Amino acid sequence: MATLGNIRNRSGLLLAVIGIAMLAFILGDLMQSTSSVGSKNIIYVGEVLGEDVLRQKFEERVDQGIKNWKEQSSSEAILDQTTISQIRDQVWNQYVKDLIMENEYEKLGIDVSDDEFFELVQGVNVHPEISKIPSFQNPESGEFERRRVLAYLKQIDEDPTGESRTRWVEFQRYLIGIMKTAKYNSLVGKAMYTTNEEAKFDFRSSTQNVTFNYISIPFSSINDTDITVTDNELRNYYSDHKLEYQQESSKDVDFVVYNVIPSEEDDNNTKKEISSLISDFKIYEDYELMARRNSDNTNSKFVYATKDELKDSNFDELFDAEKGKVIGPYLFSPGVYRIAKLAEVEYRPDSVEARHILIRPTQNISLDSVKKQINSLKLSIENGDDFGLIAQQKSEDQGSAIKGGDLGWFSEGTMVQEFNDVCFSSDKGKLSIVTTDYGVHLVEVTKKSKLVKKVKVVYIDRNVEPSTETFNLYYSQAAGFASQILNDGINFDTLVIKKNLVKRNDNKVTINKQNISGIPNSREMVRWLNNASVNSISEVFQFEDSYVVACVKREYKAGDIPLEDIKEQIKSLVIKDKKAEKISKSISNNLSLSEIANLNSTTVMYDKKINFSNLNIQGIGNEPVLVGSVFANDKDVVSEPIQGSNAIFVVEVTEIDEVKLDPDFSQQKLNLQRQANSYSKTASYNILKEFADVKDNRSDIY
Repeated sequence: MATLGNIRNRSGLLLAVIGIAMLAFILGDLMQSTSSVGSKNIIYVGEVLGEDVLRQKFEERVDQGIKNWKEQSSSEAILDQTTISQIRDQVWNQYVKDLIMENEYEKLGIDVSDDEFFELVQGVNVHPEISKIPSFQNPESGEFERRRVLAYLKQIDEDPTGESRTRWVEFQRYLIGIMKTAKYNSLVGKAMYTTNEEAKFDFRSSTQNVTFNYISIPFSSINDTDITVTDNELRNYYSDHKLEYQQESSKDVDFVVYNVIPSEEDDNNTKKEISSLISDFKIYEDYELMARRNSDNTNSKFVYATKDELKDSNFDELFDAEKGKVIGPYLFSPGVYRIAKLAEVEYRPDSVEARHILIRPTQNISLDSVKKQINSLKLSIENGDDFGLIAQQKSEDQGSAIKGGDLGWFSEGTMVQEFNDVCFSSDKGKLSIVTTDYGVHLVEVTKKSKLVKKVKVVYIDRNVEPSTETFNLYYSQAAGFASQILNDGINFDTLVIKKNLVKRNDNKVTINKQNISGIPNSREMVRWLNNASVNSISEVFQFEDSYVVACVKREYKAGDIPLEDIKEQIKSLVIKDKKAEKISKSISNNLSLSEIANLNSTTVMYDKKINFSNLNIQGIGNEPVLVGSVFANDKDVVSEPIQGSNAIFVVEVTEIDEVKLDPDFSQQKLNLQRQANSYSKTASYNILKEFADVKDNRSDIY
């Protein structure tokens, strides 16, 4: 019931924006470049393979990505800075990949000839990307028709705007890119080979079980205080594991936030403003229009409701009042004043049962055309055709279509307003046509519940907002704080304590981080932090209703993490290793498992069964070293001590399952080959990218 779900819950969704060329062709006109924020004097956003990446070219792709996002998102989805940043990152990653791969295609001589492209577009077996374009499909059957491709190509140059040609060129580039990628992947994939021994090992790993007995001596059996760790041991461990302790360039920042809170005067002024609307609200005929024009709550739904369904307790006094009565202003919620009007009183069904047929307009099927189709279906049903059968055949709401269009019972306000109004005002059995954001619906109310008294209450909300004077007051406080540090030389931390402020912080902020933790849309502060030195004091930043003053506390250079920063972490690892060594030395050789258990005050655990393909052992946890050691151990032989994650283990294999081997392991070879081919696609690009010397300068701009 996808469509029904959308009708009931119209939530915003961030969709993929990378298929720019394809979407430009399918969705229509190319977007005019929208404004992009940042430093306009920078003309390059980065460098790939020694070549500069022009900012203009990059932003053209970002603008198209934003357009694609808007066209694919619901009307209620918000294009905020976080979403724009996500789109920008997606476009950058794809742009870099395109540049790297085009360079590789050229080096390898990978190309698509004119004859190949002709076959892809106009040949007997066209490319799937061609066949799935709605413009080239029969609108009735949805089947691909080659003649439509030919007709389109003939009329391209007849478009006086030139946009058809532009879209086709973009799509052509997109399709050629797909073919080049397919050729490259095929070339790389053929270099991947799976041997019989690999297939045999894979088969055994997934099918062969080993049963073993074991003892475990946890590291916690020795107190940390009983282990001595020298500075030299710490340095040696650090030196041996340096590659495991790397860091990006980053900085720690402390900051104070001045949240701008409306004053008492702001509150009184808001109350006066909303009170001034009452007289017009009482007499204005189009009360919903007035409400939506004057309310700060633009998501309000004005629907008929029973007394029990009223969402605001203050509405109770309106339920039995005279139509047109207005109450308020009153404080609906903290910082929100409301006036409300009893707009309508009716006896309406408590709920209805309905069915519908939905047809959506597309790029190639206009709204007028859809309305004609719906009217034609309405006439057919009125002449005796079966509604349910037509819904199954024609409705584009897949969830309800399978049930003959049936939506079941629903109450007032469940569906979008236009759909709701038709269902609750129509007579049972009457066919009605209504247009919503989802398309054109043919609706029939099949059942109605008993009539009950319902009222429609319309209201206007006004948020109490800080005035300019209030903002100026808080700005003065923030500026004064910064001035005392910069001009009077007072320490940041000292002044925070003196003024009884709350110090907040964000640690290891990297150059590409989008926001300071706890401060939405604070990319500007991140850019400042990137260029500021330790102990620098920021200007006064404004983020929505807050002023922020920041201080750089520490800088971390890219490369090895200093030993002092991770000393305690390394110390705990050294302690664990020394415990493991101590426990291992205490375990005597040539003893049975039970004897070792008795000497170490532990017990033998029997008949644990494992598979090599599963490194997580039930009752023990993730122990890859233990699993490997078990499979490497001979049957009926007590192992050497095995150092696990949290304990020392000693094992004895008691049973090894006999596995019937496939003579050629053909299925295993096929599976491994597929895995290798899939891996090679990602791995090959990652290697190419590593040597492409990619430089990302976007943080200097955005």
